[in-house]
Amino acid sequence: MRRLNPPQIGTREAFRMCISAKISPPMRTLLSSYEGRVVVAADMYERACRTSTLHHMHPAAFAPLPINKHHKDALIDMYERRMGPHHPGRPVYEEARNRKTKCPMCGVGAVRQVDHHMPKSMYPFLAAVPINLLPICSDCNFEKKDRAPTCYAEQTLHPYFDNIDDDRWLRARLITCSADGRAYRAKPLDSPASWAIEFYVDPPASWDAQLAERVWYHFETFKLARLYEDQAADDLPGIELSIEGVFQAGGAPDVRTHLEGLARSRARLYKNSWMVALYEALADQDWFCSGGFRQVAAG
Repeated sequence: MRRLNPPQIGTREAFRMCISAKISPPMRTLLSSYEGRVVVAADMYERACRTSTLHHMHPAAFAPLPINKHHKDALIDMYERRMGPHHPGRPVYEEARNRKTKCPMCGVGAVRQVDHHMPKSMYPFLAAVPINLLPICSDCNFEKKDRAPTCYAEQTLHPYFDNIDDDRWLRARLITCSADGRAYRAKPLDSPASWAIEFYVDPPASWDAQLAERVWYHFETFKLARLYEDQAADDLPGIELSIEGVFQAGGAPDVRTHLEGLARSRARLYKNSWMVALYEALADQDWFCSGGFRQVAAG
């Protein structure tokens, strides 16, 4: 996950922008009556984000009374319509979407959409709250679906409030298998029947068990292992030529040094990049560094 600075537009400002034009007087009056409750809900939500207690947020405290379904629909419409193109709330949407970054949930996809961290269908008071609007790629938005946490571990990471990238937690391993499918550590000059790259969460000892569970849940929710494996599969053939040159010049030790250098350079920006984990895993394998890279690059 990639940390992002929170939006500059506040809740009250965003709310008033959304109802400032292109709205009927009765609808403006209705929505204006909820302004105070939306601001209070946003404050409650921010405290829950900072304390990792989103699972304690009861939907009833973030929605009109059930008998007022049209009020709920109007609040959700604050996002679906009043932040649409050519509407006054559009700058709130664009501030969330137009970040110069990869998707903060996976670190790979291009940001194309905006996601509600807490779903607007369950928490309509948060439908137009800027800190509940996250830039996201289409794949991550599809995987997350319209869900809310029911326990501590089910809180996916929030790029405005969670910062886990001061620590290394993403790792990878190169797995080689014999003809009978048994995993073993291949030696130089071996020809394993198959190989695979596996990405996984490796929490540092300084983390408590609950934080580790949250990161695992985030990792599983967005199917990051499969995503990173696909990225690695695309990357490996492209680096074969450079590795071959290094190998011809200095053999396996130079290949290992080369890969470790690639990992360090990628880690300067994001130490939990899939590339950092991949190059470290490859450098750790004598078989790969001694010529196995040719078999890996061949697919």
